[in-house]
Amino acid sequence: MGAEEAVEKEQQQGIVAVNPKPGKGLVSKAVDLIERAIVYLMHDSSKPLYYLSGNFAPVRDETPPCFDIPVRGSLPVNPATVS
Repeated sequence: MGAEEAVEKEQQQGIVAVNPKPGKGLVSKAVDLIERAIVYLMHDSSKPLYYLSGNFAPVRDETPPCFDIPVRGSLPVNPATVS
């Protein structure tokens, strides 16, 4: 079974194998350098990182899950479902 037949069989089954092959040549390194330069020049350290703020910020002391928490009240009744 050749490589082409294996790929065709996987495509028929709906499974696609992802095999990235990153380039290690001169062009790849040049693109990486340009990307790093753009990120370095565009980054503004005076602004907070939005993905590390609010409810998404890391916490030092995380509490374990609580069980048997007392709940008061009830769910509202939808008049359309009451017969």
